[in-house]
Amino acid sequence: MEYEAISSAARVKGNAMLAIVNGIMHRDLALEILAKHGITDIDPDEWYPEQSWLDAFAEIGADLGDAALYAIGRAIPQVIDIPDDINSAIEAIERLDEVYQSHHKGLSGAYVVEITGESSARIISKNPRPCAYDMGFITAYVEMFNGGKTVSIEHEDELRCRKHRCADCSYIVNW
Repeated sequence: MEYEAISSAARVKGNAMLAIVNGIMHRDLALEILAKHGITDIDPDEWYPEQSWLDAFAEIGADLGDAALYAIGRAIPQVIDIPDDINSAIEAIERLDEVYQSHHKGLSGAYVVEITGESSARIISKNPRPCAYDMGFITAYVEMFNGGKTVSIEHEDELRCRKHRCADCSYIVNW
């Protein structure tokens, strides 16, 4: 599958790029794939072309499948900067787009959040990432703030998915 940046000027912060390296078991393969797409010697504080990152996702997805993309997403909260003043899962969800935007420059999409209950939310992902990656990221991010409770995430509508060439994915998250 191919993923296209919303803007050719979009950039991703290097610390987020490191999730590809840290998220899959085959570190050398991850570095090789990133290098193939022009990403070498990753500096966590530098900015890299989003399309190169998306091209690496496409190759990883084709070679290793959705499980690898999910694992990369789960690694994101371990390598990105998250505000210290987030104290609960609801606060984390409410600030999801803020966290996302702090690691992107230019038009790179967004998360639209609707809190639907005491421990549930609807999240619309309007970014060019693979949905398996998004699901891994959102799950691990909420886990950081949910007091050890299990997090579940599923598509609100399986047919409304970027895998089916839709512009976004809509998820139901419970914790």
